[in-house]
Amino acid sequence: MTDYYEVLGLKKGASVEEVKKAYKILAKKYHPDVSTEEHAEKKFKEVVEAYSVLSDPEKKQNYDNYGDAYKNFQGYSQGTGQGQRMDFDFEDIFNQFGFGEFENLSDLFGGGRRQKRHQRDEGENLKYEIELTFEEAAKGCEKEITYKRIAKCQTCNGTGAKNSKLKTCSHCNGKGSVIHQQRTPFGIFQSQSTCQNCNGTGKIAEEKCEDCNGNGLIEKQETLKVKIPAGINNGNHLRLQDKGNQGRDGTGDLYLLIFITPHKIFKRDDSDLYVEINISFTEAALGATVVVPTLDGKADLKIPAGTQTGTIFRIKGKGIKNINSNNYGDEYVKVIVETPKKLSKKQKELLNELEKETNQKSKRKSIFEKIFDNFFVA
Repeated sequence: MTDYYEVLGLKKGASVEEVKKAYKILAKKYHPDVSTEEHAEKKFKEVVEAYSVLSDPEKKQNYDNYGDAYKNFQGYSQGTGQGQRMDFDFEDIFNQFGFGEFENLSDLFGGGRRQKRHQRDEGENLKYEIELTFEEAAKGCEKEITYKRIAKCQTCNGTGAKNSKLKTCSHCNGKGSVIHQQRTPFGIFQSQSTCQNCNGTGKIAEEKCEDCNGNGLIEKQETLKVKIPAGINNGNHLRLQDKGNQGRDGTGDLYLLIFITPHKIFKRDDSDLYVEINISFTEAALGATVVVPTLDGKADLKIPAGTQTGTIFRIKGKGIKNINSNNYGDEYVKVIVETPKKLSKKQKELLNELEKETNQKSKRKSIFEKIFDNFFVA
């Protein structure tokens, strides 16, 4: 079982603010576009998954209470008013002794008769991972996805009945709830609860639907075309409303988790792009106009005379579109001056002439002499 707190380097029970802070640091560290760490992509996915759970207060509470089994408690959490988990429930204890179902203990000792609220089935959220190329994420695209979800049975229209024919539930006489009476040393107590025979609907199938076996819901394969917005980044989520599992009282959402494959040339930082190009010694010394790659094709970049290796130039507006606006980032070009490894006789003669003109050795010797003269002054 993966320990999400351990993945983020936190102690169990860390606050949502601490989770967010740790996520920002680790996401940048293991981002596949910039990380040099071993297995960076795998670690990045683990960090994103841990963050998606621990940054959601409800999921975090369920995870803290139930560990990896939190997935089975979607939309449900249990605890005391002090935020501490209880391993037992007083209500369950009273029910085990035959006192019926009570919404709270005041119903028992106060003589009240209230119906216990029925747990609504709103349907579960689903997660689907999409892998995009660098260009698809930068420019936007349309993807077709296929996944499995729980949906309403089309044969019976979700009723669970063959030919959608229903009849009044004989257990509750169509009321959807039943009344329990219990004789106790304190007197006769009554409680009202949801009818388990019809799940509170008051209707049951005359004959079960063969396709869903009377459940009203069935697993099906769904195919969707999804529009990916330009500028989406690694770890971003897209929410498709009502495309998750369908329940009796509602439908969950589908969350698309985005992963982007690294580019061979470009590196990305939010909306900005970074690229390195090699230029010759003469281009750096004399200046030149060189062609550089961009996401839109090629662009001309002017290199001024005397450019040093490692110099970074900015090409405005040639980065990636900001996903929340129509603005674009910039492209930063780092130039690396190449030193020739093999020289022809003519090239050597020319470089020797250049050295005589610049007299770099004498300048360097003069600098050293000044340093050592000052160092050995008594």
